[in-house]
Amino acid sequence: MARITVEDSLKKAENRFGLVLLASQRAKQLHKGSEVLIEGTNNREVVTALREVAAGKVAYARPEFLHVKKEDVELIETSESARDSAEHKDEEEA
Repeated sequence: MARITVEDSLKKAENRFGLVLLASQRAKQLHKGSEVLIEGTNNREVVTALREVAAGKVAYARPEFLHVKKEDVELIETSESARDSAEHKDEEEA
């Protein structure tokens, strides 16, 4: 039964290795108490994670889908660094 789940899950993942990473991360979340996203499952966390992948309930969080630009990240880091420097300078003056 789990083999069918793996084959179904492979259709949703980029490759076998990506599927292993995705399913293992999701299984860890389930083990720590995360809510199950599919109905009627009384299986172990790994099988449940694979079924969630096959159902399309979990997927990769990829930067191109998050619309993050490298320039924005650098600006945020620069702003935080500037703020931290200003706070540190204020502490030294006090």
